[in-house]
Amino acid sequence: MELDEFKAHWNTIQHKEFQQQKFSAEKLEQIIMNTTDTLGQLRAKSIFWKTLGTTTSKMLIGLLVVASLMTMADKAYQHKLADIPANAAYALVILLYCIITIWAYKKQEQIFTIYNNDNVKATLKQTITAFKKFYLKLKIIFLLLYPAYTYAVIKLFIPYWHPSQQTIYITCTLVTVISLSVNHWYYKAKFFKKLKSLEGNLRELEA
Repeated sequence: MELDEFKAHWNTIQHKEFQQQKFSAEKLEQIIMNTTDTLGQLRAKSIFWKTLGTTTSKMLIGLLVVASLMTMADKAYQHKLADIPANAAYALVILLYCIITIWAYKKQEQIFTIYNNDNVKATLKQTITAFKKFYLKLKIIFLLLYPAYTYAVIKLFIPYWHPSQQTIYITCTLVTVISLSVNHWYYKAKFFKKLKSLEGNLRELEA
């Protein structure tokens, strides 16, 4: 449903309800405009990152297939067949990361897709609750997955770098901390700031 249609939809079906709650037409118009504009901006950002993340992940999967075949062929040529299972495990970790990334951006877009719902408050509650649960779940998943993903990338795509295991672990930890910190800063600036606006609209409706 487009933003203009969504606004008209809510205006029509909730006019009587908000009159009973002593909302003026101007106040109702302001709340609906703020809500639809904010949801539209959040959805537009989510679509952008979904497109970028999906494209990047598919490219990485293609590169992964080529690198895996070349690595396995090289191991077979050097008669190091014992290394092939480990390389296959690294490839699976990277593949899992790509799949979760694609799922995450698709799920995020779905959350901010304007619900065809007959109640503004219900839609706001559903959107705010769904995003907070999604964000927490996503951070836990990537906190566990990202070190393994970084380790797999180092082992599979940088085979000629031979640091100590301690150096690799420190590198994976630093990359994970920096990546998650930058990601959290971005979400705080671009998503949670908008989410506070939605929460403000919800508080006004529930006052």
